[in-house]
Amino acid sequence: MKLHDIQRTIRAHVLGPIANAALQDAELSGVVMDDLMAPARRLRIYRNHYYITLIDALAATFPVTRRLVGEMFFAQVARRFAATSPPAGPCLFEYGEGFPALLEALPEAQALPYLGDVARLEWALNLSRTAPDVPPLDPSGLGRVESGRQADLIFVFHPACRLFASRFPVARIWATNQPSASEATIALDEGACRLLIHRQDGEPVWRTLGDAEFAFLYALRAGRPLERAVAAANGAGFDLAGTLAGLLGCGAIADFILPPT
Repeated sequence: MKLHDIQRTIRAHVLGPIANAALQDAELSGVVMDDLMAPARRLRIYRNHYYITLIDALAATFPVTRRLVGEMFFAQVARRFAATSPPAGPCLFEYGEGFPALLEALPEAQALPYLGDVARLEWALNLSRTAPDVPPLDPSGLGRVESGRQADLIFVFHPACRLFASRFPVARIWATNQPSASEATIALDEGACRLLIHRQDGEPVWRTLGDAEFAFLYALRAGRPLERAVAAANGAGFDLAGTLAGLLGCGAIADFILPPT
């Protein structure tokens, strides 16, 4: 067998159903070492290690999701995800982007309609925690912008910043499922949550946002100029100066662009 044929067959062995494993064992028997352990047993160990490693990686990224559904159910779903969505790269903290969508689509999880959003929040926290570290914008740089051009400013968000929205009180669900949290009862109709996730001392934290503030930040993060982002807020009570001061104060802005006239 050529190298790419060996790799293809091993991949099929690891990701395919167990019913096909015996056939693939026979195909690989001539290229797998056979000294103190039979080739078929070596391949089974490799297959099991693949799933255990990825299930553990997903459990580390989605601990609250795991707690909500239970260890056994989480392991079953994580194994299904690992079989259909193998890692695209070598870093395990980058693995799991599609996991919330799988959870949301599961018929068995329809009794927990907020489950997909809880997993999305945990994925956003993971992205914030592992994002590259770049220096935040020095606010003094904004002072050099001509007063007539300030409306054209386009802000570049720090890589650790994420916006999150859910129609469920997901932030409270997450908080009450931390190991140190006391028991609490949460009503799903308590209201939506809007969050700005950023990083502080190397760990992700968040600020709760109102509807106008969230619309403003959503437009800014999408690359809209300041004037259009303010229009998106569409609220007479929107505090532009306070919102910008908060963004700069928490290091959420990394840079700004002033397009040519």
